[in-house]
Amino acid sequence: MGYALAALGAAAAAVVIYKGVELDRTARIGAGYKAKIACSEIFVAGRDAKAVIAHEFDGMPAAMAQINVTADMDAKIVRAKAPFGLGAARAIYRDGYGCTLANAGRLAPLPGLTTAIEAQPWEKAPPVSGQANPRIDYAALDFALTRAFENNTPNHRAVLVAVDGAIVDERYADGFDKGTEFLSWSMGKSVTATLVGAAVQRGLIDISDPAPVPEWAGDAEKSRITWNDLLQMQSGLAFEEDYEKIRSEVNRMLFEKAEAGAVAAYSAVEHAPGEHWYYSSGTTNLIARTLKQVLEAEGLEFYAFAHEALLAPIGTASVVMEPDASGAMIGSSFVYATARDWARLGQLYLQDGVWNGERLLPEGWNEYVAAPAGASDNQYGAQFWLNLDGDARERFFPGVTEEMYFFAGHEGQYTFIIPDKRMVIVRTGMTRGESAMKAVAPLVREIYDAVGAPSGEAVN
Repeated sequence: MGYALAALGAAAAAVVIYKGVELDRTARIGAGYKAKIACSEIFVAGRDAKAVIAHEFDGMPAAMAQINVTADMDAKIVRAKAPFGLGAARAIYRDGYGCTLANAGRLAPLPGLTTAIEAQPWEKAPPVSGQANPRIDYAALDFALTRAFENNTPNHRAVLVAVDGAIVDERYADGFDKGTEFLSWSMGKSVTATLVGAAVQRGLIDISDPAPVPEWAGDAEKSRITWNDLLQMQSGLAFEEDYEKIRSEVNRMLFEKAEAGAVAAYSAVEHAPGEHWYYSSGTTNLIARTLKQVLEAEGLEFYAFAHEALLAPIGTASVVMEPDASGAMIGSSFVYATARDWARLGQLYLQDGVWNGERLLPEGWNEYVAAPAGASDNQYGAQFWLNLDGDARERFFPGVTEEMYFFAGHEGQYTFIIPDKRMVIVRTGMTRGESAMKAVAPLVREIYDAVGAPSGEAVN
């Protein structure tokens, strides 16, 4: 009897320990999220620490409110911890690189950024006599933006409109301005594709080649996967892109793992390359990691290359590409930039990859990223979203040209590239509890309608 009771007690203790471990693992994701986001909003975006900690996580599941966040302003470290000591996480800020979760131990050292980026002036083109753009209905544009921020239920933070390469209007919510750096979330995927384009322009990559992922050497299936398959989200690799499931692959990759790009490298093959489309942040981080490895094999440092080949020539001095603990850019999600610099990146695509007469991206790269991946039902190109009608769905932004393609991120981060109006629209915000696309679509259409087509050009 005593033996039986002891065995029962041991079993109960094992259950308690198991449940405690599971709770700790679950809480670790939430703590990682809060530590990372708070760190970046405070030390990269430059926002008030008390305001960020108090309100940046409003509207999230109630359990998140139980995770305590503290910021060490001198050490530039943010810590988060769930009740009872569960789920501890910390994020560390490093100048020029933003914040990185340090849950897995020591952070890989990063080189000093030696390429200076000089911010190029890009002031508004005032609607005054002799300077107004005759294609723009300034009154309609003013009305649309003023109303959007007065009735700001979608929680817009910034909206910027550039036409013919000039800013014609920009608005910011209280607490934000033209100097605020905004989180990309998945707009970072389009930045990653742009860096690949810069490498293609320099002859370092051919997107039709198999991606040289070290873990795939000798694997007959995976070694067939090309750069193009990865860029178009048609690699066939399994990945769990489920943010509602706390310990999904995507959440563990972003808020727990030390090397984000390794997750997809070890994923199983579920479909033949090019035959199945599936949106995967793991794929993008694998692209960023592999690009870093390719550059290093050529004697080039990843961040120096990004600055010299892309960011410095277009004057995007605010861009911060945050790395994981291994030192690789988290290309799926963690890029910061001002609204003006997001617009510059969009403008580069309007100009077919040319800036101040210098070709930075291959000729036609803009057409490549905007061409629908074969299995995507016309909704996705190469790390860019499209505004085409699908076989069983309407375009994402009704009433706006099907030529539009765009950077898109969680909670409504957008950079819209609109060739038929020679226009770029940037919208950042924190739309929670509803579809960001549906919430933002009416404003995008109003802006689109306020700008006419260039002389002699038809509008779709």
